[in-house]
Amino acid sequence: MNKTEKIPACKAWKAIVGALSAIAVLIVTQLLAMLAGSGVIALGLPKAAGNVLSAILYLLFALLALKLLCGKLLGATLADCRITRYKIKPIWAVAAFIMPAIAVGGLLLTAGHWDNAKMDGFQLADSLTTSIFVAGLAVGAVEEAVFRGVVMKALEMRWNKAAAVIVPSVAFGAAHALNGKLSLVSFIQLLVAGSIVGILFSLVTYESGSIWSAAFMHSIWNMCMASGILNIYTEPMDSCIFNYVLESKSTLITGGEFGAEASVISIGAYLIFTVVAAILLKRKSREAAA
Repeated sequence: MNKTEKIPACKAWKAIVGALSAIAVLIVTQLLAMLAGSGVIALGLPKAAGNVLSAILYLLFALLALKLLCGKLLGATLADCRITRYKIKPIWAVAAFIMPAIAVGGLLLTAGHWDNAKMDGFQLADSLTTSIFVAGLAVGAVEEAVFRGVVMKALEMRWNKAAAVIVPSVAFGAAHALNGKLSLVSFIQLLVAGSIVGILFSLVTYESGSIWSAAFMHSIWNMCMASGILNIYTEPMDSCIFNYVLESKSTLITGGEFGAEASVISIGAYLIFTVVAAILLKRKSREAAA
């Protein structure tokens, strides 16, 4: 029996408050980090410097707040919530690059054209630091620490692993709808995509024993698909270095108002590795029971 299995069950209200508080930590610490980054920019430093500072502070603020939350409310440590020392299993390190490669490759095979933005050095540095440090490293790590760390553990302590996987995954998908106004079709497609990738990250966390393999996959995905490096959508974005403009009018291909991350091609990539994670987790369970 490992350490995470020794934590006593908690009351329902503690699990719910703990989960909601963890999500609040994500929002508040992100705002504080962004304010700090904006302050640096206001002092005259380049946007790239503000981006890097925001990313570092976001991660530090979030981990400190989650540590306090876990100890005071759940009676657990960060390690109990699988927020351990940084370690990535090789199979998931490889999967982190293959998954977006499948999605990008599939989308580039559909009808479209390149329409790349012209940027100077400062704009390029801004896009790169936003993509690598903020959207990639910081957002990927914090969202996994919250959803696959504290929220999943809180629900697991009160109910069971099935609830701990499904509820945060659906919430994870729904939370992304806050990024903008979506039609009903786009919202449903986003909810499906977000829930599947949430289940994937949950299974990876259980299989690897910590959030970091899932966080690495999440970070690389964000850098490739949800950042200022590559934009695959029905119209170009000036803040993105590379733009592939889709000519398809099908929401299934474009992902609707949310974008390519909710396309059926991306969903297919999520499903492939969800199956892989489920097989490896089942094998791990059999070996533990033997």
